[in-house]
Order: sequence, then structure tokens, then C-alpha cells
Amino acid sequence: MTDAPVRPKVLRYAAAAAYLGISHGRLRNLVSMGIGPDSVTYGKRDRSFPIAALDAFIEQRMVRSRPARVEPVKVKRRPGRPRKAGSEKHKYLTHWVAIAIALYIAYLFWIYGIFDVATGSTLPS
Repeated sequence: MTDAPVRPKVLRYAAAAAYLGISHGRLRNLVSMGIGPDSVTYGKRDRSFPIAALDAFIEQRMVRSRPARVEPVKVKRRPGRPRKAGSEKHKYLTHWVAIAIALYIAYLFWIYGIFDVATGSTLPS
């Protein structure tokens, strides 16, 4: 007579974690948080997991392959530093403002005769 190999109905932590495809410590954390698979205890430290409970845990955690379509959330920006694209306009504006101020100062010098450009003297006569 050939004896058929005995298949266990329960698995210990290491074997149950390998069955689920997670680490030993992760399985311990799930059990301690109360969201792990159902288990059987034979004493204070001896804990085993029925294979049927592990299969039920896998089915419970299964995620559908096609997620629901979610509309993107529009984030309201806080006011702050202007964006780079907006600062390009200001760069040209400050250039022309500087030119206008320089021309205005030259006009004031010409009006009040501080510099006489025609004669080349720098002092008023």
C-alpha cells in the first residue's frame, strides 16, 4: 500500500505568509491590527491559519483589474510668486520703463540747461 502524502489543513506564520505572497512580519502586523486572515490558536503563542481562511482573505482583498474612472481633482493654487510665463511680460515692461525714465531725466536736464549739448560745455552759462 502506498500512503498518500498528508496535506495540512492549517499553515504556520512563515508558510501562510509564503502562501499569501507577503512577508512574515507583514502577516504578523495584519493579524495584530485585526485585519489579517482568521486563525486558529493552540495555545498562547501557537497560531495557525486554515488554508480556507487564507483563500477567503485573498478573495476579500482582491482588486478589480479595471479601476473606476475618476475625474481629476482641480487644485486651487494659492496666490504667490508669479509664474515664469507671466514674468516674461514684466521683463520687457521694466526695460521700457527704464528707457522712459532716462529720457525724462535727459529732457529735464535740457529744459533747465544743466548740460548744453550743442556747445559741449557741462556748466550752465
